[in-house]
Amino acid sequence: MWFLCQRVANIPRDQWTATLDQHLAWMKRMHDEGHILLSGPTADRKMGMYLIRAASKADAEKIAADDPYTAAGHTRFDLIEWEIHQIMGAGPFAAAGMGR
Repeated sequence: MWFLCQRVANIPRDQWTATLDQHLAWMKRMHDEGHILLSGPTADRKMGMYLIRAASKADAEKIAADDPYTAAGHTRFDLIEWEIHQIMGAGPFAAAGMGR
């Protein structure tokens, strides 16, 4: 199963004690282990987005909660179940249009 994880700040970024280096090391490990397919900040850098691969929503929540920013209480996250056609870039109406 895939989940879209949206990470949102709880407190202003200038008050975060977890470092970017810790976060990037965690992200690399998650990518290497196959838990996160895509990741990155939004354009305004106020939140991050990940695509998490996990067997269940509970497992995806454990992965997202392990992010150093979230573990330190700087951010919270929301998870949305994501279908494979969305990950591959085909919108929800792509299948309907393929028969034309």
